[in-house]
Amino acid sequence: MTVGSSSVSAIKPGRVEEALADNEKWKKLLTDAGAQNVRVLLMMNSTPMRLVTAWEAADQETLGRVGDAFMANPAALDLMRSTQGADGYIEGYMTDTWIEV
Repeated sequence: MTVGSSSVSAIKPGRVEEALADNEKWKKLLTDAGAQNVRVLLMMNSTPMRLVTAWEAADQETLGRVGDAFMANPAALDLMRSTQGADGYIEGYMTDTWIEV
């Protein structure tokens, strides 16, 4: 049964281009951690604009291993700090885990 995670990030006004430029970094870090079908979607119908980062895993055990590997990667933690910190372009986010039924 496929499971996954989706994070919706609100982007600070005027910083969408900066956020889009980091997409490949997020995708590579998640893929390197074992995530499958990693994609980033730009939600254009809201203010502030939002990015949705979604990925999948084969089962809940694999989902946990991906999360552990991602959080153990210093490069992932550095990207999280730079994008979500006081000077970052993300003003807030929400993450959900889902199961395909």
